[in-house]
Amino acid sequence: MPIDDLTQVSVQLHLTVLAILVLALDLVIPRRGTWGLLWNKLPAGVATAGLLLGLYPVALLWGIGPRTEFSGCLAINNFVLFFQGIFLVVGALVILLSIDFFRNLRQGYNEYFSLIVFLVLGMTVLAAANDLVVLVVAFELVSIPSYVLAAYLRRDPKSNEAGLKYFLYGAAASAMMLYGLTIVYGLGGTTNLLALGEKLEAHVIAGGGLLAPLALVLMGVGLGYKIAMAPFHAWAPDVYEGAPTPVTTLLSVGPKAAGFAIVARVLWQLGQPLLGGWPMLVAILATLTMFTGNLLALRQTNMKRMLAYSSIAHAGYMLIAVVVGPNTEWAAQSLVFYIGAYVLMNVGAFAVAILVERNAGNALIASYDGLARSAPLAAAAMGIFLLSLTGIPGTVGFVGKFLLFGAAINSQTWWWLALVGIINSVISLYYYMNVVRVMYFSKARHLERIRWSAGVAAVICVTLAGTLALGIAPMPLLSITAHASYLAAYF
Repeated sequence: MPIDDLTQVSVQLHLTVLAILVLALDLVIPRRGTWGLLWNKLPAGVATAGLLLGLYPVALLWGIGPRTEFSGCLAINNFVLFFQGIFLVVGALVILLSIDFFRNLRQGYNEYFSLIVFLVLGMTVLAAANDLVVLVVAFELVSIPSYVLAAYLRRDPKSNEAGLKYFLYGAAASAMMLYGLTIVYGLGGTTNLLALGEKLEAHVIAGGGLLAPLALVLMGVGLGYKIAMAPFHAWAPDVYEGAPTPVTTLLSVGPKAAGFAIVARVLWQLGQPLLGGWPMLVAILATLTMFTGNLLALRQTNMKRMLAYSSIAHAGYMLIAVVVGPNTEWAAQSLVFYIGAYVLMNVGAFAVAILVERNAGNALIASYDGLARSAPLAAAAMGIFLLSLTGIPGTVGFVGKFLLFGAAINSQTWWWLALVGIINSVISLYYYMNVVRVMYFSKARHLERIRWSAGVAAVICVTLAGTLALGIAPMPLLSITAHASYLAAYF
């Protein structure tokens, strides 16, 4: 195997070694006596530090140009590397949120950190997949740890239900996607995405019949499930509510970002030869997704379910960039920028939700009564995150939506998608500000005192700083995403 090939996949090699190391630490460190404290903290610390160290090979590979490795199975370019960096940061933040959350469990939990690293590994491979076989393997490497993590609280019936539902939905979606991929392989005669585009073009010119659009629809079911796109979103609210809240945080941003990385590349590469009218189909689904998420969020009384429907709506916003397509660099940049912005504001909102849940004992919005008096800093942070999710100026969410809607307007054809997005942003203002109303204007005071943990406080500070700083001065992230989007259409 060429050394150069190994260099290009140094991120994946690093994560593989890290996942095995974290798992081994749990096996070799005694759990009692003077080693007990080390057993409780070392795997989490090693996993966090290892994930952040993974940013170093990402930085080394940045800007090397579009290329493929391992006989074209993996794509290496700035678009892929940007997503891999996002996954590493998300994994580290989720581990920080998890340490205090799981400390009081009457079960071992150190293998939990290894599962997170394996999940991050799967997401990095999925974002880089340039071959149908690699895509399927990476898809399952993301899905299987997700099922286990969703059901991790094995004594909690809701967590068991979340894991079972996630597994059943995921298995069905994977089967349909795999069937679609077999049709694509049969039509193109190769599993390589680059070669498939050319061969499918020839097949369509020769008169391909209905198999090509059928393949795209079946693939869309699997990928739509991964990003929680309507009408394949039904799993999200129940899984988000039942899973441990740090796991919900990870599921809301990690697999969704990985899903969009591969959705964009598959549609931009294979969409036209499979179904010439795919942009209109995806535009309709984006509209359905936005309205479904926002309208159903209006009636929610559980914070995790509300954020689940919010996550569905944001998938609809991101689909706008996919529809506008790779023909305009603005569209690709708006997608990668919005995903970076979404990670900051959504992880921050879940961090405050974890803080309140650990102190109140539940995830109800009513538990935020009077939070501004008992924990003014937490209430202010949550308010800013919710304003950013709405798209209020001065936050990174506003810049992200400005880019998304601007790309749609600039395309001229899809200007109406921008209008739909603006209408949905106005709808979302109601349920986001309802939480602010409860925190600041309720006379109740459910939480007399808030107990902070170092990990949750660190995540809130980092995400809050990013949400505000990049909302006021977004040029650093704009510069990075400009380089990432420049190579987005070339695999």
